Amino acid sequence: MLSTNGRSPQRAILYARVSTDEQARSGYSLAQQMEALRQYAVSEGYEVIEEVSDPGQSGASLERPGMDRARDLVADGGVSVVLAQDADRIARDPVHRALLDEEAARFGCRWIALDDWGDDSHEG
Repeated sequence: MLSTNGRSPQRAILYARVSTDEQARSGYSLAQQMEALRQYAVSEGYEVIEEVSDPGQSGASLERPGMDRARDLVADGGVSVVLAQDADRIARDPVHRALLDEEAARFGCRWIALDDWGDDSHEG
């Protein structure tokens, strides 16, 4: 299906993570994150191909079932962006984020956090 600009819509994966029950209780639940991501995807014209989550998983490690699934989908190709609510939902370690960004770029994809406010550098 073509978008209004005559091109195919960009395909997106939605990614959400909570590490503790407290995060879920304090307004950071998986459902709340997914709802924000869905709204953003619609507003930007993304076609959501899958929603992936990591309940009870620390952002200090990249070894998470949902993260593995998102990375596999990116490696399979055809994914434009992986969306997360906040940068710390993706990874806590800037080195891990750099690895994910470089890996995704090889497949023509980007990780985007809705709270990213800096430039395109990892320090930004």
